[in-house]
Amino acid sequence: MAAFLYRHAGSPAFTAPSVSPFTDVPVGAAFYKEITWLASKGISTGWDVGNGKREYRPLSPIARDAMAAFLYRYADKPAFTAPSVSPFGDVPAGGGFYTEITWLAASGISTGWDVGNGVREYRPLNGIARDAMAAFLYRYAGQKEPADPENPAAGTVTVAPDVEILEPAQLETAQVTSNTVVLPSDQATDIKPNDVLVSGITTGTPDGLLVRVVQVVRDPGGTTLVKTKPATVPEAVVSTGGLLEVTGTPVSSEFIPAPDVVVEPDAAPTATKPDMARPFAETSKDVFNKSMTFKKTVKGEFGKPDAPLTGNGSVTLKSSVTAKATAKMTLDVGFLQLKEASVEVTPSVKAEHSVTAEGSLKGQVTSKLGELNAAFTFMAGPVPVVVTAEAEMNANFSLDGNANVAFSSSQTVTSNHGFKYNNGAFSLVNDKPTTAGIQNEYKASASLTARASLDFDATIKLYGVAGITFGMGPYATTTITVTAASGEQLSWTCPLELGVEGRLGVTAGIEIMGFNLGEWEATVTKSWPLFTANPCQGTAVIQPPPTNPTPTPTPTPEPEPTEGNSQRYLTGGYMGVGYEVQVDGTVRSWGRNDSGQLGAGSMPWRSLPGPVPGLSGVKSVAAGYQTAYAIKSDGTVWAWGDNSTNQLGDGTTDSRSTPARIQGISDVIDVAATYYGAIALKKDGSVWAWGLYTMGADAMHAEIRPVPQPLSGLSSIKAIAAGSSSNYALKSDGTVWAWGDNGSGQLGDGTTTERLTPVKVSNLASVKSISAGNGTAYALQTDGTARAWGSNSWGQLGDGTTTWRSLPVTIAGLSGVAALEGGDGNGYALMKDGTVRGWGYNKLGAVGSGDTAERHLPTPVVGVTGAVAVSAGSACAYVVLGNGDALAWGWNEFGQLGDGTYENRARPVAFGVQGSPL
Repeated sequence: MAAFLYRHAGSPAFTAPSVSPFTDVPVGAAFYKEITWLASKGISTGWDVGNGKREYRPLSPIARDAMAAFLYRYADKPAFTAPSVSPFGDVPAGGGFYTEITWLAASGISTGWDVGNGVREYRPLNGIARDAMAAFLYRYAGQKEPADPENPAAGTVTVAPDVEILEPAQLETAQVTSNTVVLPSDQATDIKPNDVLVSGITTGTPDGLLVRVVQVVRDPGGTTLVKTKPATVPEAVVSTGGLLEVTGTPVSSEFIPAPDVVVEPDAAPTATKPDMARPFAETSKDVFNKSMTFKKTVKGEFGKPDAPLTGNGSVTLKSSVTAKATAKMTLDVGFLQLKEASVEVTPSVKAEHSVTAEGSLKGQVTSKLGELNAAFTFMAGPVPVVVTAEAEMNANFSLDGNANVAFSSSQTVTSNHGFKYNNGAFSLVNDKPTTAGIQNEYKASASLTARASLDFDATIKLYGVAGITFGMGPYATTTITVTAASGEQLSWTCPLELGVEGRLGVTAGIEIMGFNLGEWEATVTKSWPLFTANPCQGTAVIQPPPTNPTPTPTPTPEPEPTEGNSQRYLTGGYMGVGYEVQVDGTVRSWGRNDSGQLGAGSMPWRSLPGPVPGLSGVKSVAAGYQTAYAIKSDGTVWAWGDNSTNQLGDGTTDSRSTPARIQGISDVIDVAATYYGAIALKKDGSVWAWGLYTMGADAMHAEIRPVPQPLSGLSSIKAIAAGSSSNYALKSDGTVWAWGDNGSGQLGDGTTTERLTPVKVSNLASVKSISAGNGTAYALQTDGTARAWGSNSWGQLGDGTTTWRSLPVTIAGLSGVAALEGGDGNGYALMKDGTVRGWGYNKLGAVGSGDTAERHLPTPVVGVTGAVAVSAGSACAYVVLGNGDALAWGWNEFGQLGDGTYENRARPVAFGVQGSPL
């Protein structure tokens, strides 16, 4: 041991003392100089045997705890705070040599034994063999380097002592093959057998270099031949001190376009940097970023079945593509033992396609956009892991039909591709892509099926050795159908699907990361439909101008948001609260305030309306159970109140007494609130949801969605409604779809079975508007018929009974209905003549009939004429009159009628002023 450390220190000049410090090591004994040097440095003090005498016991075996102490002292007792919890099951905190042993572990010199169940043992009293001693010294000699010089918190990595990182000057004229490196002798003086040679990208090593030296043949004054064999990353980086996560650093990228492809000026090829043995840090996180445009006109051919396009027409194809990517590597090495390694590339492709077709066409056109070559590195401390990527991009268009059509589509798709190795288990990373920035436009005068897609296929190599191959293909497909009945205007549909086709493969070349799959190969192919819609339905047919064979569709401008509304808007929430949107777009609230649902901070309940600070430009408010949502004219949603089930959509469960914008959702035109969550309708006809009991497929499993997420299976939606734990969507074709709780038959499908995905409400068509209450739903049909289904304990279905209905029934005695509104045990109808009808629960006066008798049939609300809007709360209701006044009636325990009192009202009272019943 003494000789090992003395030699490791470089055999320093030292004169051994003439009198031995140890009684059992006589002057001139074997290793006398080394032992006394060890003592002089304080590395070993031996044993005190009394009477001022000490023994070294040179022939006794060294225990592992003593070895830790030797190396700790040899390192000059570095500053180190021992952990409060021991990393080893057999080394108690505070025990003998505890600081030295835990320092050894923290330095990665000894990891002990894994005995299962997450427990490791150090075995401090075991003797240390010569092979273990060699390993300790080898690891000790490793160079500790910052894992990320720009981020001290990233910790350190240990680089093997035999690693030689070659500089660009050494490799400028080097000749590198799979098993040799030839370079000038004056550049190879420090290279010796068993070294690990490492280099980034240089002129001599365009794929980087990671090899083990087998033999060195020198020709002084000439060249040196270095024979090599492949090495692995853990042979160079012998310890990472935990899981290291590194982002890719770009080195070079070049796009070679096809002849008819134009590369955007701001995405011109980046010149290769030939001196990248240790890559510089760029501000961009993209390992490549290229943009290009492509335009091509193809004519159909008759009598040539092998032609890409047959028929008598022509098609003009135009594509704009931006392809970029980030990359990430993880590495966890515990001294020559790989624990985890992964490489993920995350490409993001924005594809804008325009197809303009005339005449009869059938077939597919594929055009190559170009080839992309990129190089980037992952820096594991000073060791570059070099990655090169070669990709080919193709645009594909297929058509089938006879038409005059212009179709444009745009979307951005992002996905993860790669591999992961973790403690012996290997898996492919091929995550479901995400899509954003969706835009589509159609102009047509006949029918055509069109599909536009982009193929991005890449091969990723590590140090020039094939590792993974992946492909992603964002696509847009539509079937445009234009029809005209005799004497009627043209009508059309254009169901659209946007999605991604993903392909991922791997070969055994990734063993360079430190694990060997042998001849293992795998390929995974998946297709993900990400977005569906029918944006043409219900819109006027627009024909392309015949004088322009290649029109460039432009998005229809959105109307500018306006501050204010044509009339005031009132609504009530569950359990005693109400809200008003005023004509100027501001909001007032009244009632209880247990969870901050008034939106005015911490304050007592109030029985007269007061302002909700910080809100303007609001067009409507939706209220849940102690939570409220304001929908602004700019399409944003603001929320406040209880947040125990994430119903504020901000990713937390922190309740809030003032409004704040819900992030991650925009272009919203309506919100419907359940007890503990909400759904939102966007301009594109999609439905999003957050909170509890709102997510369709998970509606009855109490799964909480902390932020807004889109619902699948719903498109072309024009209106939404929500009950306490059920949801409803009205499609543009006049059908109603429902999902969630169905205990009272409120989904209207003839059963009481909960539905995890939307189901069509039976026996219902041509619906104009929908509303929902607590376990009950309502629909107004275009012919003025009012329908209802679900719970009927209080006669809230208005069919003259208290029988629950799992299928829609007609509300009796109603004709000339302008609007329907569902409440908590009540229903209301605004009639075209300006009067209002109410029915259902009436013990607190919610029907507005002037008494508290239960009503199973629609009954006039006393004293109301000239009404233009009706809305419901919990056992209470509000109307707005044509002159701008508002009335309220029903339950008032918390001041929710806004009349300045806490008295229940069986007949309407003036809202917003202290008064008496009309």
